[in-house]
Amino acid sequence: MPQGARRQGVKLMHLEPALQQRTMALSALALRWLTHLFLLRSGRATLSIDGEEHRIDAPALALMPPAEGRRLILEAGARGSLLSVAGEQLSSALGDEPETPALRSMLSTFTLAPDLPAPLIARLEMLISLLSDEQDEERPAVDMAVDALLRLVCLSFWRVVGSFETGGGPGGDGLSVLQHFRQLVEAEFRRHRPIAYYADRLGITPDRLHAIATRHLKRSPLELVHDRLLQEALQRLERSPASVQTISDSLNFKDPAHFSRFVKRKTGHAPAQYRQLFRQAAERQEASLSFHYHEWP
Repeated sequence: MPQGARRQGVKLMHLEPALQQRTMALSALALRWLTHLFLLRSGRATLSIDGEEHRIDAPALALMPPAEGRRLILEAGARGSLLSVAGEQLSSALGDEPETPALRSMLSTFTLAPDLPAPLIARLEMLISLLSDEQDEERPAVDMAVDALLRLVCLSFWRVVGSFETGGGPGGDGLSVLQHFRQLVEAEFRRHRPIAYYADRLGITPDRLHAIATRHLKRSPLELVHDRLLQEALQRLERSPASVQTISDSLNFKDPAHFSRFVKRKTGHAPAQYRQLFRQAAERQEASLSFHYHEWP
């Protein structure tokens, strides 16, 4: 991979105070697979997620995983930073450490952290400033530096939201079980494990896991695993130049035909057709889409 190529998976915006309200769409085709970390330094903002609005007052942090219908509305005078990161960049930054599954689980959940302490604000501002410097300069080992800084940003947020707390063991309430299940899925979804494998790792029966998932999320465990697998497949079809067979192999499908049937069943289109349709739609949007994400009122 060319030096600095992975930095294309990181977008950083410094949002300075303005005289009017600003609205930013975060779910356009080119942006919908990005994870957004928003630091509100001063003023007020509103996060709209699938039509549900969340008002926040500075100082605050918000984590927005890939999803449809995300919008950030900044009130006049608000100031902050928006860090947007592609999935492959996050994977590179998080690596394969014992804490990685828990970090991935955190990054897959919409989270607000209000009333941030001043030392944390200062730490995040320093890390964001260093990230901005690395983005703007061509230096030796710049990709390694970006990965390290992103990892520190994620760890800082993890500490804020209490993710070092396990939330109880697998035998606890349903939400605790789902948290552990989500961590396991993030680590294992490429291996096409049966649901019995996850249930065994959680220390519960498959029926119990099914009951918890359907009660809290209205989705079966198998649907949740397939959702994660599909998300990864579509991200690669949209963002990677790799062939369909290469993507199929990387996701451990037994053959490209099986991969094609999976994608077509979920989207209505075979992988190559999906990729072509996406690129056509992205080209149509390109003229009106700014990398500043603004939709001026």
